[in-house]
Amino acid sequence: MMMSLKDRLLERDRRMAELGRYEEKLELKERDPIRFELLYSKMVESVTSAHEVARRVSASPMSRELGEIIFGLYTPEGDAVALSRGLLIHVKTMSRMIKWMIENGYEDDPGFAEGDHYFNNDPYIGGAHCPDQMIVTPIWWEGELVGWAGGLTHTPETGGSEPGGFIPFARSRFDEGLFLPCVKVAENDKIKRDLEVLVERGIRSPIYWLTDNRAKITGSQIIREDVKGLIGQFGVDYFAKACREYIEDTRLAAEQRIRKVLPPGTYREVSWRGSMMPGDETLLHGPVAMTVTREGRLNFDYEGMSPAGRHPFQGTLPTIEGLVMNVVIQNLFYDLKHNEGVLLNIGLNVPKGSAGNPSSIFYPTALWGITYGAGLASGQAISRAYYAKGYREEVHATSALSSAYTAGGLDQYGRPFGAHNFEFAAAGLFATAVMDGLDTAGVEFNPEGEMGDAEIWEQMLPPVYLSREIHVDGGGYGKYRGGNGVMSLYLVSGTKDIDIGAFGAAPIYSAPGLMGGYPAGALYMWVGSRTNMHRLIAEGRPIPSGEGEDPAHPDFVEMVEARWELIPGANRSAQPAREGDLFTAMTGDGGGFGDPIERDPELILRDLENQVTTHWTARHVYCVAIDPETMEVDVAATEQLRRKQREERRSVGMPAQQYKARERETILRGDLAKPTARMFHAVLGSSEAFRRAFLEFWGLPESWEMTDPDRDDEEVE
Repeated sequence: MMMSLKDRLLERDRRMAELGRYEEKLELKERDPIRFELLYSKMVESVTSAHEVARRVSASPMSRELGEIIFGLYTPEGDAVALSRGLLIHVKTMSRMIKWMIENGYEDDPGFAEGDHYFNNDPYIGGAHCPDQMIVTPIWWEGELVGWAGGLTHTPETGGSEPGGFIPFARSRFDEGLFLPCVKVAENDKIKRDLEVLVERGIRSPIYWLTDNRAKITGSQIIREDVKGLIGQFGVDYFAKACREYIEDTRLAAEQRIRKVLPPGTYREVSWRGSMMPGDETLLHGPVAMTVTREGRLNFDYEGMSPAGRHPFQGTLPTIEGLVMNVVIQNLFYDLKHNEGVLLNIGLNVPKGSAGNPSSIFYPTALWGITYGAGLASGQAISRAYYAKGYREEVHATSALSSAYTAGGLDQYGRPFGAHNFEFAAAGLFATAVMDGLDTAGVEFNPEGEMGDAEIWEQMLPPVYLSREIHVDGGGYGKYRGGNGVMSLYLVSGTKDIDIGAFGAAPIYSAPGLMGGYPAGALYMWVGSRTNMHRLIAEGRPIPSGEGEDPAHPDFVEMVEARWELIPGANRSAQPAREGDLFTAMTGDGGGFGDPIERDPELILRDLENQVTTHWTARHVYCVAIDPETMEVDVAATEQLRRKQREERRSVGMPAQQYKARERETILRGDLAKPTARMFHAVLGSSEAFRRAFLEFWGLPESWEMTDPDRDDEEVE
């Protein structure tokens, strides 16, 4: 009698626990390595073809323009065998979905039949937030389920309480829109009409959701039919055994890579994000301790992460799994087979109840900021380990946390709409130990991300671009600077019924520097309402075309009469806008590496010529004297500026122990900024392990407790 999928999944877990291996021997690889690799190359070809065809089927610019899409082939138990390029953060989330269905009895009811397609966008099952939408289908051969094919896209509208799927002030998941947790959306490869009606009447812009579904089903069918062809060519037993061996082959290669390039030890990093909820502004804590073992394992411990709460700046366990897999693939295992094997040598401790593993499925996860931050901190911990081994090209700072605008209402064609502009997939990348970060290049979660054509965004959303430019000096300063992101200026035009919002974080840097490098700048947004833009245009007078050289006094504020508002953190609920209103959006920037006054003056000169830095920055940050007329470096004056900077540093600097003693007194006095005090009060109250480490580090007595920063003085009395 054939084992049930649930029993096979349990057997898979038992085998891993008992043997420490996914497959006992690589018999097929050893017998005929050419045949072994040939089959895998055909699998990769299939998932890649599915990726490319699906991009063309979808009407969503998220899929077509930006490549926010990924496809995979999975074992019957749900383990990833082969993955396409694309949205790497989701290499694990479809696996989570398949296993959830198996564990919850879907094999019996509603059952897995040929041509069935299951949809999920519940991030507590798989994915990061409601816009992450996946479809999987079983692959059958002569009455046996031999695998799964699946695809995932990021869809720009979900029917949430605000348009665009990113709900900046969500208090519960019910703010986030339409969830379909592992729902059968198609039978016999035909999408159910009643479910399409549900989407059509449940969200603002159904076309993107509906065409994305067709794209994912199309891609999954391509993989399914290709797999049947491969089974016909190689045989079903060979195919099944090869799938398991590919995973074990990757696990062994990952183990060897860790042992070869990362020195054993524990490496600690930390990230921060902000929770900008009305009346409750706080920071969120995302520490990681990465331990490299001599046996070739990586253990990531996130003890001390802020507790989950009624805010959208947290993620789920599938999210942080995907982030870690994404980080290790790009930083360690870039040339290995991308499948389940990359995670089998990795241990994760994400405390239950933390912002990376909420204990309640009702908490929102729309923005998953601290989870993203903890994932990037993990990559920076890997960089420190690389550096300790003597590597340099592999070492990098942290990449950007981005923001973007959301909009909804009636578009320029008079149709209801809701969406977000996703040009932030082209943020500034981190600096490395050998070169500057790339400007407007991509984001960690999607290394192939693009900003999309401005004309495409203007078809999808009514606001018109007045400018799209490199964000001057956005990247962190350093010997090698972080990449600059995009700064765009928009004009509301063509509609009298539109709400404009934005999602971001607290006004604190989100991309730290490394080894003396500065962090990237904090996010912000300008909004100008009741402007005189129409009069300026009618009179043929100059209109703004960017921020200009002085962010404190932007050109658009100087040139346009309006009620101007500067929004730190770029977090703004959707609010009505008028024809002629202006607003900005920025994509975020990368962290810097190394001491800025060690930067080669020729690199600064190049940046000045490319207009991505300013003369003020050259002189006051990098301490380089450049004649603005001749654009020549004054070597003697530069040496003097840098010598003076070093002398100033020595005059104000203090030994580490003295600094630590000073900060200890600050803690004892409770003299912390309120967001910081809220953060530590929450973490110390939710993690006993972190509390003990905190007391030990600062030399505090066991009886010490941090005062609740929100407790009234009357309560204290």
